[in-house]
Amino acid sequence: MKKIVITNEKGGTGKSTVACLLVEYLNWTKQKVQLIDTDEIQTSQTWVNNCTEEGRLVSQKPAAYQIIDTPGSSGSALSWLQQADLIVVPFRSHYADLQTTITWFISLNSKLQAKVIFVPNQWQNTKEQREGLTQLQQVIKEEKQGLITSTLKHRPACYGGFLNGSSKNFFSEKKLPTETKQLMTEILTKLK
Repeated sequence: MKKIVITNEKGGTGKSTVACLLVEYLNWTKQKVQLIDTDEIQTSQTWVNNCTEEGRLVSQKPAAYQIIDTPGSSGSALSWLQQADLIVVPFRSHYADLQTTITWFISLNSKLQAKVIFVPNQWQNTKEQREGLTQLQQVIKEEKQGLITSTLKHRPACYGGFLNGSSKNFFSEKKLPTETKQLMTEILTKLK
């Protein structure tokens, strides 16, 4: 079973959104997936429950993939990080978010750093965000570990309703932004 841990010490970066999108994408590609929500807020688990109420099973055991949505990387999340095949870190490319994310990344040992994939979320291509992305790229270059995926721009417009749950798979939508499928493919390609 492949374990993908979604984490970031900073709140509001899109961890649950990315976790649920990964589950949805894997379901869409006919993979069996289990979602584990370790965050006390239970956003991902609420999504699973809402989909189940709509008549659609999105999380199951046994599974080929396990997606673990964490509230951060400290406490019990540390054991999940140790077990991870891949660590996905959604972040917003703003100063406060990046300082927390970069400090956390530098504190990891090189074995864990090698498993980290950063997902620039809510990308708006502003000067501040471009500078932030450049700063993270420099840290990755210095650490010689970690990768950055393509950006996820349309989160506010597209994904708010997604987390309410649905009877249909999100990736079966005809007007789905191409960036979303591209991002899921990038993440899963790094897992191989």
